Amino acid sequence: MLRHAQTRIALGSPVTLTMVSDSRQPVIDELFRQLWLQIFEFEKRFSRFLPASELSHFNHEAADRQLVSAEFRDLLLAAKQMAALTDDLYNPFVLPALQRAGYTHSMVAAHAHDQVDDYSNRSVVSPDKLKVGDNWASIPYGTAIDLGGCGKGYAGDLLADLIDARSDIQGYWFSLGGDIVARGLDEQGSPWVIQVEDTATSSGIAGQCETSGRERYAVATSSILRRKGVKDGRAWHHIIDPRTNQPARTDTATASVCARTALVADVLASCAVILDSEQAVDFVMPRGATGALLQPKQLGFITYHGDLTPPPAT
Repeated sequence: MLRHAQTRIALGSPVTLTMVSDSRQPVIDELFRQLWLQIFEFEKRFSRFLPASELSHFNHEAADRQLVSAEFRDLLLAAKQMAALTDDLYNPFVLPALQRAGYTHSMVAAHAHDQVDDYSNRSVVSPDKLKVGDNWASIPYGTAIDLGGCGKGYAGDLLADLIDARSDIQGYWFSLGGDIVARGLDEQGSPWVIQVEDTATSSGIAGQCETSGRERYAVATSSILRRKGVKDGRAWHHIIDPRTNQPARTDTATASVCARTALVADVLASCAVILDSEQAVDFVMPRGATGALLQPKQLGFITYHGDLTPPPAT
């Protein structure tokens, strides 16, 4: 068995695709082509930073019932499912609040000055205002949605679905901006070991977990330390608390969550940051998390729960 890996910039972050297989190289090359095509098509259709995307067109026509593609409908239904799972702590309608805070343009340097639609004067409403029918969807007038809070996880599961249907891949792990979905075994026949960076030092490992080999396994990390800035002399970060429509006031710098799907891990990791560290674990564990790791804003004790454990002593 050989390990095959490729890395590119996509979805606003480095994306790494790794697979283990004894298939011939042309077969692996074609599989990589299909995976990258799926990623770039997903970004082209559902990025809020692309004015021509299906998501942007949907926001343009807020208040009208609009015909939507089957793929967009499924993504919208996933967003509604995540809102229900989290008692609306995940809310796709926070885009206007996110732009008012300061997150208006892509963090990818090459696209930092691209034209982007401005929805900062629109309102934030509850997730139940997103209506989805058999082939249509609608949002209220004067609102706009952003699916970035669940999009990478959703995309990660799509990639995993494609590979899980094949018998010639012994194992894989895909990292989409640090959100990881994995299954199977590495080239040595061992489970994958997924490590979480120590954000206090940026040079060590805060914790880790090990895949079972048989089931899909996802780890997502959300942090206030990466997508951030200063607007009008006020610091902001990109994780909006929908209860206040402001960047979350939290004692947690970084939260990592394990789950059986990347979608659930992605959403619960952001919820864990929004909540006070004393509430986060009790919130995420009954909602599908199998492990959690919380790193404080100040140097201090990292807390571990479930599958996420301290790294081995060296």
